[in-house]
Amino acid sequence: MKRVLSIVCILALTVCCLFAFTSCAKKLSGSYQTEVSLFGQSYTMTYTFSGKNVTVESKTTILGNVNTNTYEGTYEIAETDDGKMEITLNFEGADDKVKSGTYTLEESDEYIKIAGVQYNKVEK
Repeated sequence: MKRVLSIVCILALTVCCLFAFTSCAKKLSGSYQTEVSLFGQSYTMTYTFSGKNVTVESKTTILGNVNTNTYEGTYEIAETDDGKMEITLNFEGADDKVKSGTYTLEESDEYIKIAGVQYNKVEK
Protein backbone atom coordinates (compact mmCIF):
# COMPACT_ATOMS: atom_id res chain seq x y z
CA MET A 1 0.00 0.00 0.00
CA LYS A 2 2.84 2.38 0.85
CA ARG A 3 4.42 1.64 -2.51
CA VAL A 4 1.20 2.52 -4.40
CA LEU A 5 0.80 5.73 -2.41
CA SER A 6 4.42 6.70 -3.16
CA ILE A 7 3.92 6.13 -6.89
CA VAL A 8 0.70 8.19 -6.90
CA CYS A 9 2.46 11.05 -5.07
CA ILE A 10 5.39 11.01 -7.50
CA LEU A 11 3.03 11.02 -10.49
CA ALA A 12 1.04 13.93 -9.01
CA LEU A 13 4.22 15.96 -8.44
CA THR A 14 5.40 15.21 -11.98
CA VAL A 15 2.11 16.41 -13.47
CA CYS A 16 2.22 19.59 -11.36
CA CYS A 17 5.77 20.32 -12.53
CA LEU A 18 4.80 19.79 -16.17
CA PHE A 19 1.91 22.26 -15.85
CA ALA A 20 4.19 24.78 -14.14
CA PHE A 21 6.78 24.62 -16.92
CA THR A 22 4.28 24.83 -19.76
CA SER A 23 2.49 27.79 -18.19
CA CYS A 24 5.77 29.74 -18.02
CA ALA A 25 6.12 29.99 -21.80
CA LYS A 26 6.03 33.66 -22.74
CA LYS A 27 3.16 34.62 -25.04
CA LEU A 28 1.95 37.77 -26.71
CA SER A 29 -1.67 38.62 -27.37
CA GLY A 30 -3.44 41.32 -29.29
CA SER A 31 -2.38 43.49 -32.21
CA TYR A 32 0.64 45.74 -32.60
CA GLN A 33 1.10 48.20 -35.47
CA THR A 34 3.64 50.56 -36.98
CA GLU A 35 3.05 53.09 -39.74
CA VAL A 36 5.37 55.16 -41.92
CA SER A 37 4.00 58.02 -44.03
CA LEU A 38 5.97 60.16 -46.45
CA PHE A 39 4.71 62.50 -49.17
CA GLY A 40 1.22 60.99 -49.28
CA GLN A 41 2.48 57.44 -49.35
CA SER A 42 2.15 55.12 -46.37
CA TYR A 43 3.20 51.71 -45.19
CA THR A 44 1.49 49.96 -42.28
CA MET A 45 2.49 46.65 -40.73
CA THR A 46 0.36 44.93 -38.09
CA TYR A 47 1.28 41.86 -36.03
CA THR A 48 -1.65 40.02 -34.42
CA PHE A 49 -0.76 37.39 -31.82
CA SER A 50 -3.13 34.66 -30.63
CA GLY A 51 -1.81 31.65 -28.76
CA LYS A 52 1.26 30.42 -30.68
CA ASN A 53 -0.02 31.92 -33.95
CA VAL A 54 0.88 35.23 -35.53
CA THR A 55 -0.76 37.02 -38.46
CA VAL A 56 1.10 39.82 -40.22
CA GLU A 57 -0.72 42.28 -42.43
CA SER A 58 1.23 44.75 -44.54
CA LYS A 59 -0.60 47.58 -46.25
CA THR A 60 1.00 49.93 -48.76
CA THR A 61 -0.72 53.02 -50.13
CA ILE A 62 0.95 54.70 -53.12
CA LEU A 63 -0.83 57.40 -55.14
CA GLY A 64 -4.21 56.21 -53.86
CA ASN A 65 -3.59 52.57 -54.74
CA VAL A 66 -3.82 50.22 -51.76
CA ASN A 67 -1.99 46.89 -51.69
CA THR A 68 -2.58 44.55 -48.74
CA ASN A 69 -0.77 41.28 -48.01
CA THR A 70 -1.49 38.89 -45.14
CA TYR A 71 0.88 36.22 -43.83
CA GLU A 72 0.13 33.58 -41.21
CA GLY A 73 2.66 31.72 -39.14
CA THR A 74 3.79 30.75 -35.67
CA TYR A 75 6.10 32.31 -33.13
CA GLU A 76 8.11 31.38 -30.08
CA ILE A 77 9.73 33.60 -27.46
CA ALA A 78 12.93 32.62 -25.66
CA GLU A 79 15.28 34.28 -23.21
CA THR A 80 18.94 34.56 -24.21
CA ASP A 81 21.88 33.80 -21.93
CA ASP A 82 22.26 37.52 -21.16
CA GLY A 83 18.62 37.87 -20.06
CA LYS A 84 17.26 39.49 -23.21
CA MET A 85 14.31 38.16 -25.19
CA GLU A 86 14.22 36.85 -28.75
CA ILE A 87 11.25 36.04 -30.95
CA THR A 88 11.41 33.35 -33.62
CA LEU A 89 8.89 33.83 -36.43
CA ASN A 90 8.06 31.06 -38.89
CA PHE A 91 6.06 31.86 -42.03
CA GLU A 92 5.58 28.95 -44.41
CA GLY A 93 5.67 30.02 -48.06
CA ALA A 94 5.98 33.77 -47.39
CA ASP A 95 7.76 35.95 -49.91
CA ASP A 96 10.67 38.32 -49.18
CA LYS A 97 8.43 40.99 -47.58
CA VAL A 98 7.99 38.95 -44.39
CA LYS A 99 10.93 36.82 -43.32
CA SER A 100 11.07 33.86 -41.00
CA GLY A 101 13.89 34.11 -38.49
CA THR A 102 14.95 35.01 -34.97
CA TYR A 103 14.93 38.67 -33.90
CA THR A 104 15.46 40.69 -30.74
CA LEU A 105 12.28 41.43 -28.78
CA GLU A 106 11.45 44.14 -26.26
CA GLU A 107 8.04 44.34 -24.64
CA SER A 108 6.08 46.87 -22.60
CA ASP A 109 2.38 47.36 -21.85
CA GLU A 110 2.03 49.81 -24.76
CA TYR A 111 4.35 48.42 -27.45
CA ILE A 112 6.73 45.72 -28.59
CA LYS A 113 9.99 46.13 -30.50
CA ILE A 114 10.97 43.47 -33.00
CA ALA A 115 14.50 43.90 -34.36
CA GLY A 116 14.46 47.49 -33.06
CA VAL A 117 11.23 48.49 -34.85
CA GLN A 118 8.50 49.70 -32.48
CA TYR A 119 4.95 48.38 -32.95
CA ASN A 120 2.34 50.12 -30.80
CA LYS A 121 -0.51 48.21 -29.13
CA VAL A 122 -3.77 48.56 -31.08
CA GLU A 123 -6.79 49.01 -28.84
CA LYS A 124 -9.91 47.24 -30.04
